[in-house]
Amino acid sequence: MVERNQPGASTPVTTVRLLPGMCRRCVRAVSWRVSDLPGVVSLEFDVDAGTLRVGGEVDPAALRRAGLTVCRAGPDCSG
Repeated sequence: MVERNQPGASTPVTTVRLLPGMCRRCVRAVSWRVSDLPGVVSLEFDVDAGTLRVGGEVDPAALRRAGLTVCRAGPDCSG
């Protein structure tokens, strides 16, 4: 987990889908791209589940412009 600030209990979280089989270099590249977006306070990667949880008031459209797929249903991207 990469954190800029300690998120509080009310920090919103947006889950995005990662590409299958991401390597460490890919995770680092995504981290650099996403961490600079306005409103991002934390990142939590789960490569096994293929998800990235972005904490903070981040615009989903900005995540899409960064090349990520924002999950529509649930924190596990199952829907």
